[in-house]
Amino acid sequence: MNLDETPTQPSFKQKLITPFSCTVGSRNADTVFCTKELQMEKDSGDELNDDNTIPLSLEDKNRLYLPWKFSVIIKLFGKRMSHQYLKSKLKDLWKVSEELLLIDSRFDYFIVKFLKEESMQKALHNGPWFINGFFLSIKKWHPNFVASEAEVTSLTIWVRLPELPTEFYDTIILSKIGSKLGRLLKIDTCTSATLRGRYARICVEVPIGIPVKTHITIGRHKHNLFYEGADILCKTCGRLGHIHLNCAYKTTTSPTEIE
Repeated sequence: MNLDETPTQPSFKQKLITPFSCTVGSRNADTVFCTKELQMEKDSGDELNDDNTIPLSLEDKNRLYLPWKFSVIIKLFGKRMSHQYLKSKLKDLWKVSEELLLIDSRFDYFIVKFLKEESMQKALHNGPWFINGFFLSIKKWHPNFVASEAEVTSLTIWVRLPELPTEFYDTIILSKIGSKLGRLLKIDTCTSATLRGRYARICVEVPIGIPVKTHITIGRHKHNLFYEGADILCKTCGRLGHIHLNCAYKTTTSPTEIE
């Protein structure tokens, strides 16, 4: 090798098709990944066997799936951003030690291809993530992903409890409130330290198909709830994932108050 030569950065195409080593029949980490993905595909139904079908062998599937083994599927709810702007925001958000490859899959879905497992784990498990106040949905990549057929069953949202009595700024009480609303993910640091007197703030994962609660009762104290993110909460039916102009539910549910 000529020491004067400067290593060149891989092109977009090279990053896209970078293979991972996988020997069919071996028991290394790559093969474990293959086994899980193949089992997932097997559980979804057998391949058709007709003149219109191109069968995929185990070797084919290993070759096709492995380059995406550390990839994630993301969708930003309530806000559309340009590819370049979203990519820069993700870089600032995750601060991974590798180049971030962002692929547009249409319908506001993107695939982020990582080459390192640590980058994928950070994106998957260090959330919830928000960009400019909008929730970023993220899940592990899987074969045969089609954006137009994808379904999101839950969303993460910040909930405020304005003028919460100071005695209720208690981790156990706040955790119980979160559990009543959905799955508690995080308590605002200022809330847990009782530094913000105007309101308490918790982050919860809430099912999309169920109307959110408008209030909570602690002992005998009834307290109203305010949901952050007007672009993903319907004021007509109280469900997450759409606004009242696109509401498909015929209901007389009273509007949910949001901030």
